Amino acid sequence: MAETLPRPDDLEATWNFVEPGIHQILGRDGTPSSALKRVDKVLSPAMYMEVYTAIYNYCVNKSSSAGQFNADNNKQSQSSLLVGGEIYQKLQTCLKEYLSKLERETNESFLHFYVRRWKRFTVGAIFLNHAFDYMNRYWVQKERSDGKRHIFDINTLCLMTWKEVMFDKNVDQLVQEVMQVITLQRDGCAISHTDTNVAIRSFVALGIDPQDLKKLNLNVYIQHFEKPFLEYTRAYYKRFSEQFLENRTVAEYIFAAQEKIKDEETRIVLYLDEHTKKLLSEALNTVLITDHSQALEGEFVALLDSRDEHKISTLYGLMQRDILLLPKLAQAYEGYVKKTGEQEISRLLAESRAKINESADEQAPQKKTAANFALAPNEYVKKLIEVYETFIKITRDCFQNGPLFTKALDNACRAFINVNELAIPPGSPKSATSKTPEMLAKYSDLLLKRSNKATETNSTLSADDIMTIFKFLTDKDAFETHYRRLFAKRLIHGTSTSEEDEEMVIQRLQSENSMEYTGKITKMLQDIRLSKQLDKEFESAIKITPDYSKKRFPEFQPFVLAETMWPFSYQEVDFNLPQELAPSHSGLEKLYTNKHSGRVLKWLWPLCRGEMVADIGKPGRPPFVFTVTLFQMTILLLFNERLSLTLEEIQEHTNLSTANIASSLIPFIRWKLVQQTPVGLDSLSKPDTVFKLATPYKALKTKINFAAGVKSEVPGLGLANGNGNGNGNGNGNGAGSSRSAEMSEAQKIEKELNTERQIFLEACIVRIMKARRKIPHATLVNECIAQSHQRFNAKVSLIKRAIDNLIAKEYLQRCGDGECYEYLA
Repeated sequence: MAETLPRPDDLEATWNFVEPGIHQILGRDGTPSSALKRVDKVLSPAMYMEVYTAIYNYCVNKSSSAGQFNADNNKQSQSSLLVGGEIYQKLQTCLKEYLSKLERETNESFLHFYVRRWKRFTVGAIFLNHAFDYMNRYWVQKERSDGKRHIFDINTLCLMTWKEVMFDKNVDQLVQEVMQVITLQRDGCAISHTDTNVAIRSFVALGIDPQDLKKLNLNVYIQHFEKPFLEYTRAYYKRFSEQFLENRTVAEYIFAAQEKIKDEETRIVLYLDEHTKKLLSEALNTVLITDHSQALEGEFVALLDSRDEHKISTLYGLMQRDILLLPKLAQAYEGYVKKTGEQEISRLLAESRAKINESADEQAPQKKTAANFALAPNEYVKKLIEVYETFIKITRDCFQNGPLFTKALDNACRAFINVNELAIPPGSPKSATSKTPEMLAKYSDLLLKRSNKATETNSTLSADDIMTIFKFLTDKDAFETHYRRLFAKRLIHGTSTSEEDEEMVIQRLQSENSMEYTGKITKMLQDIRLSKQLDKEFESAIKITPDYSKKRFPEFQPFVLAETMWPFSYQEVDFNLPQELAPSHSGLEKLYTNKHSGRVLKWLWPLCRGEMVADIGKPGRPPFVFTVTLFQMTILLLFNERLSLTLEEIQEHTNLSTANIASSLIPFIRWKLVQQTPVGLDSLSKPDTVFKLATPYKALKTKINFAAGVKSEVPGLGLANGNGNGNGNGNGNGAGSSRSAEMSEAQKIEKELNTERQIFLEACIVRIMKARRKIPHATLVNECIAQSHQRFNAKVSLIKRAIDNLIAKEYLQRCGDGECYEYLA
C-alpha cells in the first residue's frame, strides 16, 4: 500500500491505490491456508482504513463537484449527484480477472479447490463490502432505488461474479464430484462431509434474486443440485434395493431400508437444504418401499405368523411413510386377524371333539356328536379373548394404535367373534343367530353364580372379558335375552355371588349400550328388592295373628315379579296346594291385595322350590334336608300319611298331570328315596304303579338336591309337560333327552328373539314414518338398519315383514308408484 492517500479527484490514482488492497483482502495467491489466519495477516486496521478512506474521499469529492455544477445549470438529475459508477465498474472487472486466474494445486480435486477458494473468497467479500460501505449506502442504494437492478452491493457483486466466472463454467464437474463423495458415504466409506457441505451451501448462497436481494431464492440450488441429486438418489437406491432383494431376505431388507432412510435423514440435517427434505423422502419412499410393496406385504403376513413384533413395527414404520400403502396393509391385517380367530375356534372345537371321542363310551355314540355342547363357555370366551389380546397388543405396540389398524382389528374381531364354526355351524340357515351371545351369557353366569367349589377355572373369569366380547356382538339383544334368563335363575335361587357384582356388570352393560338396553334387567333386580321388603312385611303381619306358629306358617319367601320383565311365561296348572302351605299362600295374597289394589297375582307353581326336613334315616342319624320343587314337596308330604301310594292316588290328591308326577318322581327313584313297582319308565304312566318310601333311607350326604334332577321332558315317555290331570298317552318315541330339551329351549329363545325384533322394527318404522310422513323404500330400510345396529343386525327380510305388518294394521300405505310409503296414523 502507498504511504500517502491519492488525490480524491483522480480516479486512476485512487484505483491504483486500492487495487493491491483488494487483492490482499481476497487472497493474493492460491496457497492453502485458513481464512482466519489470512484475514489476520493482511487485513490490518491501518490498511483497511486506507482503502476505506480512499474510496470515501473519491466518492465525496466527485459528488460535491457534481453538486456545484448542478446548482449552476440545474440540468442534471439528482442521481448524478452521487458518484461511484467508475469505481464499481473497475471493481467488477478486477473480480473477474482475479477469479479467472485462480488455479488448482497439484493432485487437488476440483471439489476441494472449489471449496477452498470459495471459503476464502466469501470471507474477503465480506471485508470488501465493509471497505466499500460508503458507496453501498449511497450510490448503490440510489441506483437500485432508480430501478437499476443490475447494480448490487459489493458482497452480492462478489457472489454474482463468482457465479459467472467460477460456478457456471464448472457446475457439471462440481456436481459430479459431490455425487461421487456422497456415493462413497452411502457405500459406507468414512469420508468427511465438510467439502460436500460447503459446496452445497454455496448453491444456496448463489441463488440471488436481482429484484429483491433479501428474498430467499433457491433456483440455483434446485436446478443445478437438487434435481440431479434426486435423480442420482433414485438410481442408486433402485440398484441397491434390487440387488439386496436378489441376494438377501425381505426381513433383512426391512432393516437395511430403514437404516438407509436414517442415513439420508442425517444427510438432510448435515448439509442439504430443508427444501429437499420432502422430495428426498418421496424419492426414497418410491424406490425403497412402494416399488417393493408387494414383497413387503407378503412378508407382513409371515411376520404376523411369527409374532415378531420388532420386525412388524419396523415394517410398519417403513410402510407408513407412504400413506397410500397403509389401507392395503390394514386390509391384510384385518383378513389375517379374522382368519386366525376362526382357525383358533375351529382348533378348539377339534380338540374338544377329540377329547370326547377318547372318553366316550362305545355304547353311547350320541356323545361323540355333541362336541359343540361339550365346549365350556369359559373355554370359548377365553379363546376369543386370547386372540383379541394378542392382536390388540400388536396394534398398540407395533401400529401405535393407528386409526386404520384399530378399525381393521375391530372389524376382524367383530367378524370372527360373531361368525365362526361354533357361533354359526356350517350348514346353518342365513337367518341363524350367532351362538356367541349365548356363550357369553353363560360365561357371565359362571362368573356371577355362587359355586360350592372354588375352582381354578372360576378364578380366571373376569367382567372385563364380558365387556370386551360384548362390544363386538352384532346381536346384543340375543345376549340380553340369554343373560336375563340366567340372571332370573340366579335371583330366584339366590345363587348370585353378590348383589354388588350383579350391579357392577349391569352398569357396565348400560355404559356400553344404553339404559333402555338394561331396562328389564334393572327392573328384575328392583323386583327382588321389593320382594324382600314384602317378605319382611308379611313376616311381621303373620306374627300378630292369634293362631301364629312356625308350624302353621313355615318359612316362606315370596318373589313378586313383573310379568313383562321376567323371562317366565305364565302357564296355568291344575294343582292342589298342600294344606301345610295354604295359610301362608292365602295370607300373602290378602296382604298384597290390600297393599296393591287392582293387581292380580299369578302363581308360577313349576318354578317354586323349597327345603324339607326328613327324619327317615336310621335311629340316631341327623335328619335329611331335601331341596325339592313344589310338586316334589307335595308328593313327599303324602308319604307322611302312608308309606305306599299308587300313581292314581297321587294324582287324586295333587291334581297333577302324569307328566309332572313322573318328572318329579324320577330323581327320587334314581336316588332310591322311592321304590317303584313295577320298575321301568313305561310303568311311570300306569295308574296302578306303586311308589313306596324307602325307610330307613340310606345316603352318604345329609343334604340332597332332588330339584336339580327334574327335567321338563321324561326320557322314554311320550309325555309333554301339559296342563290338567289327563293321562296324556302320547306317541313319543323316546327321544325326550336333555339335549332335545336344550334344543327346545333354544328354539323358544329364538322365537322370542324374532318376536322382540319384529316389535322393535315396527316401532322404528313408526317413529321414522311419523317424523318423515313420506319416505322411499330404500331410505326406510337403511334408517331401520341404522337405528337397530346397537341391538342386532337387522335382516332386510325382517324389515320387509315389519313393513307388511304395519300396512296390514293401517299404520302406513304404499304410494301409487310402489317405491315409497306414506304414514296414515
